[in-house]
Amino acid sequence: MSQETNQETAELTQEQLTAQRKKVVQYYKNQVEVLKVQSEYEGLLAEIEMHRAKRMEMIIRQAQMSAGPQEEQEESEPEQEQPTQPEEPVQSPKERKLKKS
Repeated sequence: MSQETNQETAELTQEQLTAQRKKVVQYYKNQVEVLKVQSEYEGLLAEIEMHRAKRMEMIIRQAQMSAGPQEEQEESEPEQEQPTQPEEPVQSPKERKLKKS
């Protein structure tokens, strides 16, 4: 099939080749217009997504600021999590006496 196409191209006159080239150029010009519109569309979508990400970041920051410092929360949590153990009475050391020799 490629040989048939090559033979047909070889048999085309200069005028036919010029007309073919003009058609190809016109096709690509039409495609460029479409691609420009698509590029603008994709750019706007990307911009919208960027704004959404910034908005979510601000919401997260506001939530963190309203929650207060994390250090205080982390310190108070271990105290609450410790199981309560019965306190053992503190034994005072027995009084020692020296032996007399």
